[in-house]
Amino acid sequence: MALGRQVLETAARLGSNPAAQEWARIPRVGQTLEGFYRSQLFALIRDGKVKSAAIKQPGQIRPGMRLVHLPSLRAYIASYVDDGQQATEAE
Repeated sequence: MALGRQVLETAARLGSNPAAQEWARIPRVGQTLEGFYRSQLFALIRDGKVKSAAIKQPGQIRPGMRLVHLPSLRAYIASYVDDGQQATEAE
């Protein structure tokens, strides 16, 4: 499982600077990643709005871990940025 090990080692090296991270594990129940709960992230992944990777050993049916591609998650969040027009229209 060299590829999985390489991904984990890369994630560990980048772990000290969250802004530089490219991949992150799905959070545990009750925890969030960029403000999204586990179930919300799985829904975004299922709908193709956020990229992910399933790391598993050859021959295994279930993945060992699922990683979220943080740039795609941040791009999804950025697509909802309000430029302030609604606030000025209401006044």
